[in-house]
This record gives sequence, C-alpha cells and structure tokens, in this order.
Amino acid sequence: MTRELYLQFVIACLIGNVLHVFVKILSLRKDHKIANLEFSFLGYLKNDWLALLFDVIASFVIVYLVDEWLSFNEFIIGKIKTMFVFIGYTGSHVILQLMSVAKKKFRLAVDYKTNISDRETGTLDKPTPTNGN
Repeated sequence: MTRELYLQFVIACLIGNVLHVFVKILSLRKDHKIANLEFSFLGYLKNDWLALLFDVIASFVIVYLVDEWLSFNEFIIGKIKTMFVFIGYTGSHVILQLMSVAKKKFRLAVDYKTNISDRETGTLDKPTPTNGN
C-alpha cells in the first residue's frame, strides 16, 4: 500500500469522525435547549476532549492495520474511501457512546431538574407520562 493511500484512508476516517461529532453536537445542543440547560461548543470540547482524542487515535490505528485485514484489488481500492468514512463515523459513535462525559453531565442535570419537579408535584415515585399516554 502506498503512502498516498494511507493518507486518503486517514482523511476519509477523519471525515467520518468529524461528521459524527457534528451530529453529536447538534443533538446535544437540541437536548440542552429542550431541557432549558446551557450548552457551549467549548464546554463540550472541554468535557469530551479525551474521548475525541481517543476517537482520532482509533482512526489512525484502524488505518495502520487495514492492510493486515484486507487484500486490495481494483474494486476495493475504488470503494475504500467510502468504507473509511463509514468506519470513522461508526467508530466515533461507539467510542463517544462509551466515553462521553458531556452526555453523562447532561443526563445528571436533567435528572436533578426532573427530581425537583417530581417532588413538587408529588410524583417522585412514578414515571412521567409521555404525550402518547
């Protein structure tokens, strides 16, 4: 495998990482707005920097190991960048799902606020009904 191919694989993987992080940030921003909590991009980076760093390192590791797992022919070479964008996106999803501090802090804040509301309404021991119930 050539250095150019390795570079293309790294770039494709990182594009997948960035796409996933962008989707995650939009989702967290929406969740925070609905829960009437503050959200900041810099705060997200501060909370999840370790997970994001691990995400990037995992992309480099995958690219480094790819030639041990795949035998390259013309068809695979023509589709491999698409595969690495997918790998970057899904790998990022798994890593951030396991390591994200920002989502845990969000859930704690929402739990705190809902416990206050449930105490006030006398429903602390009952689940909150959804719109469908």
